[in-house]
Amino acid sequence: MIDITTPASKNYFTVQELQCRCADCEEERRNGESVRGCASNVSVQFLSHLNRVRERVYCRPMPVTSGYRCTLHPIEARKAKRAMQEGRPHILGDHPCGVGVDVGVYGKDAHYLMQALHVYNWLHAQNELPQPFTAICPNQRGPHHKRFIHIGGNTDVPGRKRPWDWTY
Repeated sequence: MIDITTPASKNYFTVQELQCRCADCEEERRNGESVRGCASNVSVQFLSHLNRVRERVYCRPMPVTSGYRCTLHPIEARKAKRAMQEGRPHILGDHPCGVGVDVGVYGKDAHYLMQALHVYNWLHAQNELPQPFTAICPNQRGPHHKRFIHIGGNTDVPGRKRPWDWTY
């Protein structure tokens, strides 16, 4: 049986992978300033689940192409602007809440990663534990080097249904 409770033997994800990579955060880093988009904003519990999936179920590298995103990140700023234009409240997504990553993967590895995430969630459900991954969303279009699977762990709130899967 796969152990879903004890910590993984190590952290498989780097600070560089998990930190916000927007131009504002990168400039703050270059200037030696305190950075709002640092990797410490990623939930320790979410990261622990990712490490266990990496080590015990998927057993392959999981390169993070997008980790934490500050609210000034262009993608997050676009979402906020769109919500304002549509006259609805903006609800933060997985990345700025510290419970979202995009893993660069395609082909059979994408298939295996999605299986691993669902198995891990299923094991939690079988043990009457909350499922840690509430969004498992593939983007498998376009050039291979731009394909990814979004993994999110946000909770269900009005305006953000969870669990919820989407494709890009």
